[in-house]
Amino acid sequence: MTQAPNLLNLLSPYNIVVYMLIFTRLSGLMQSAPFFSTITAPVMTRIWFSAIIAFIFYPLVYTSKNFIIPHDMAEFIILILIEFFIGFLIGFIANLLFEGVRMSGNILSIQMGLSMSEALDPATGVSSNEISRIYFYLTTLIFLATGAYQMLFIAVFNSFSAIPMGALPLFDSQIIGSTIHLFGSIFKIAFGVALPIFAVLLISDMLLGMMNKMMPQMNIYMVALPVKIYIGLFLILALMSATNVYLQGVIKNYLQAINLLFT
Repeated sequence: MTQAPNLLNLLSPYNIVVYMLIFTRLSGLMQSAPFFSTITAPVMTRIWFSAIIAFIFYPLVYTSKNFIIPHDMAEFIILILIEFFIGFLIGFIANLLFEGVRMSGNILSIQMGLSMSEALDPATGVSSNEISRIYFYLTTLIFLATGAYQMLFIAVFNSFSAIPMGALPLFDSQIIGSTIHLFGSIFKIAFGVALPIFAVLLISDMLLGMMNKMMPQMNIYMVALPVKIYIGLFLILALMSATNVYLQGVIKNYLQAINLLFT
């Protein structure tokens, strides 16, 4: 068991280096984690938030028995880059969950005929369609309302035990396999959200095709486009409650899987 830091020696080089490494790992998380990495979150707010969380983590993590303070600037920069990479990787894996939800919006937009109606999303700084933004903001609200963001900080805290400061991030086959599984699960999330609505829209395409065969004189394209938009929007609103319940379970299970990577 590590000994608590001496309060009379907080400004020693050893304690400052340890605090900076904890702060750097949290800063990497802030640069890629859901919600925190959006362009609407001010950079200074993220920096100060990382500093406060690092101050809370410091007496809990403190240092590893094998940690040796770097002797030159080059070694210190390497440690900083390693810590930033670990935090960034945790946030990046968590952000894949939101990309899976955004993918479901793209699938539905193509099926509804709204794939061309893309505009700049002020939250992410990239172009996206309206359906993707609806699901993205819904997932963000669930992420904040359920306190799921706390599990990200728990994952960072656990990572100090799995990958101590000053150690190279050597990942075994189990961690690599679990990470690949999390990467692949974004397709499962995307189809889990979009499949019920996609199936109804596909059936409507088949019915409209049959109608076109029965009445060739009708301009079925002019009829199908608004009909599919109305059906899609109605189903999105009708299934919003069920989607909310589904996403709550998905977010919880996904973040728990991230925590298991470091236990």
